[in-house]
Amino acid sequence: MASLDRASREEEQKKRNAKKQQKEEKQQHREVKTQSNKRKREVRNFKKASAAHYETRSMFRTMALSAGVLLIAFAVFEILLIVWKQFLLPADVDYTREDTYWHLLNIADTCVGFVIGLTAMDALNYMNDNRKARREEERAITRHNRIVKPCIEMYLARKNSLITPNGQNVQIFQVVTNANVRDLKDMYEPSAINSDAGKTKIEAYHYYLKKLNTAFLNMAEDINFDYNPEICDAMMKFLNETTYGMAAADAVMSFGKEGNRTQKMAIIRKIKEVPDGTEIADVDGDLSTVFIFMHMIHAHEDALKSYLKVIEEIDTETERRRRKLM
Repeated sequence: MASLDRASREEEQKKRNAKKQQKEEKQQHREVKTQSNKRKREVRNFKKASAAHYETRSMFRTMALSAGVLLIAFAVFEILLIVWKQFLLPADVDYTREDTYWHLLNIADTCVGFVIGLTAMDALNYMNDNRKARREEERAITRHNRIVKPCIEMYLARKNSLITPNGQNVQIFQVVTNANVRDLKDMYEPSAINSDAGKTKIEAYHYYLKKLNTAFLNMAEDINFDYNPEICDAMMKFLNETTYGMAAADAVMSFGKEGNRTQKMAIIRKIKEVPDGTEIADVDGDLSTVFIFMHMIHAHEDALKSYLKVIEEIDTETERRRRKLM
């Protein structure tokens, strides 16, 4: 009897676990769908704000204007036909044999043909130019990304080494982290990356930050980003944060230079003693500079996350088109 009760309880437990798992799967599916819809809305909003969207609207206005001019000409000739028939021809004359009438009718019909043909050709030419410009922009982005991607990887490696205290495993290529100011306590220690021999963590980070900033700056100057404004926004966020935060990065790095041993030890002690939940408004002096520096790091992480997401989408779309042509 006890064995039957135990079997029954186990069966009920399995059913409950199955229902719980099914519920979790549905919840995950809803979350994925929500994220997908959110991403689609973001893409639509970026497209509305892109230069290509305004160019499209301008093209349609031009098409409507040219078609309107021809339609007005058509209306004028039709009015002339009506006036000619009603008031200028004698009543006993067969107007279908009048050369002037047929001449005006042919001009009016030609105007209608021009409206149809001009609209169709404008639309086809624009669609072709639009696709060509989009492909050229994506090829330019891919070409620049071949330079930017190694800079991002080198930057991420130094950034993650910087915010990882000694004795902990470094997630070399992790983009977004939950690091806080206390994680910077070992930033003046020697870098564990082989190519950074003789440099501290903060010095290696500072060096590759400038490299990545220069690569992004060159990319932003060479491409218009008419069709991919998300990439431009992500890069500009990175560049802007670097512009405002570089002074703090320089100041933090200067604490570790020779001759500043007392100041370095003081700032390390303050970093270790920072309590949880401390905001930049709660500190002052040198410690506020470290908070600004950490804010720049997190802002860079957000910018790189957005950049890499769009680059992955472009690579996927490019590969899809390539397979389609094979």
